[in-house]
Amino acid sequence: MARLILYTATQCPRCPVARKLVRDVAKELGMVEGRDFIEKLVDGENLKPGTIAELDGGKIHIVASGKDIKPENTPAAVGGQDLAIEALMHQIALTPAIVIDDALAFAKTPTKEKLIARLKA
Repeated sequence: MARLILYTATQCPRCPVARKLVRDVAKELGMVEGRDFIEKLVDGENLKPGTIAELDGGKIHIVASGKDIKPENTPAAVGGQDLAIEALMHQIALTPAIVIDDALAFAKTPTKEKLIARLKA
C-alpha cells in the first residue's frame, strides 16, 4: 500500500473536505494513521505537540511526528513546527495537497474514486 501525506492548513476553507476524504478512504482501505498516512499542518508551528486543537468543529491531536500517532490519539496532525519548506520541496503552494510515495499526487481534493485508484496503483 502507498504512503500518503495530507498537507493542510488551520484556516483553509477547502481542507475539511480533504481531511474527511483521506480518513474515509484510509478506513475503507484498512490504512493505519501514523503508519500508512499522516496529516501535516503547514501553518501549525504555533500548535504545541501533545495538545488537542479544534479544527473544522472537531478535535485533532497535535503530534511532533508521525511516529507519535497512536490509535488512542487519532485523528492527529503533525504540528509545532514550520512545515512550509517541506511542502515547497513537494512543489505545494496551496492546501490541501496530497503526496503519495513522496511525490505530489493531488494539488486539490480529488474524488474518492481517483484517490482510491491512485493509492492502489
